[in-house]
Amino acid sequence: MIKKWYHIVCIAVFLAVLLLPLAFTSWADGGVSQDENRVLAKFPSFTLETGEFNEKFTTEFENWFMDHLGFRQELITANAKLQFRVFDRMLSKSDHLIGRNGDINYATDAMLKDYAHLNLRTEEEVAKIGDSYQTVSDWLAAKNIPFYYVQCFDKHSIYPEQFISGVKPIGDVSKTDQVIAYLENHTSVNTISMKPVMVEAKETYEVYSNWGDPTHWSPRGAVIGYRHIMQRLNEDLDVTFPVLQDSDYRIEIKNGGITLNQVIHQDDNFEHFTIKEPKAKKVDKTAMGQWSEDRRHSVWKNPEVDNGVKLLLMADSYINTFIVDDIAESVSEVWLVWGDYTKDLPKVVELYQPDVVIYECAERVDRSTAVCNLAKALTNQE
Repeated sequence: MIKKWYHIVCIAVFLAVLLLPLAFTSWADGGVSQDENRVLAKFPSFTLETGEFNEKFTTEFENWFMDHLGFRQELITANAKLQFRVFDRMLSKSDHLIGRNGDINYATDAMLKDYAHLNLRTEEEVAKIGDSYQTVSDWLAAKNIPFYYVQCFDKHSIYPEQFISGVKPIGDVSKTDQVIAYLENHTSVNTISMKPVMVEAKETYEVYSNWGDPTHWSPRGAVIGYRHIMQRLNEDLDVTFPVLQDSDYRIEIKNGGITLNQVIHQDDNFEHFTIKEPKAKKVDKTAMGQWSEDRRHSVWKNPEVDNGVKLLLMADSYINTFIVDDIAESVSEVWLVWGDYTKDLPKVVELYQPDVVIYECAERVDRSTAVCNLAKALTNQE
């Protein structure tokens, strides 16, 4: 009798697992999956617009059915948690990968090649890039404008020991390291590499977060980067720039852990910085002319700093998102123009007449071609 009821229960559970998803299938057409960032399949038509039978109906119906099956979202959530908790990996086709110590890393296919050093440049290519930066620097020097090249690095270059274990780098030099070495050894370009200062600082601070934004430095890393830039300017120029210290910030420990696939989340508590008494203000940017239309661009003025320095930042998110407001506390005026506008540098300089130009680039955003093209254009002007 017990065996009979056992069989009945097993059959009932099997039928429930089989039929409940069918019973709760959504008959809504199409829709968008926020977790997968894609449009769901629409219910197919039996016939085509020509009146002929749709030979792809069965395939299209299968796609629709798999996208609208009952409890689909719950199954996706369970699978995502299983993959992460048991196998230390994200959903397939994700650029977010789990590192050796369980931290989150951002790694596109190109960044994997960067880390593994599979895309090194030839000596001729490195020289062309380095000499192009020299051309830009010389062009600005002729106008009495100091030029600084700031190179920011991705997390895997600062914490290689935390990257995914399945990828092994070949040698110790990346394609970005190649260019920095050439600039430092074969040109007079003012080069500010963030790699040495971040590698040193990571012994004391979390300069790239474990489970926060994996594509940029942490708030503490950003402050260290800001100070490194300003220290270099103070060493080189006949101007004393005020530099914000920890006492100038309200520093709070907050949970900055991100959530992936709306499912995977790890707490990550680290420092967040807010300037206590900001003097610089973002102002109307119509003076930027045609470049004022891009929302990423900004103009900052600081009436309480009397050094009279007009600084042009041609940069990306490392500066724009994290430290442009800090830098604005150190100079009288700042224009920030996104690095995508590299070719427009001569026109921006002509319009703005800056006293100093800083060109910053992230490691994963390789603008070498744009700089080479700019150098060629400047050479053709002569």
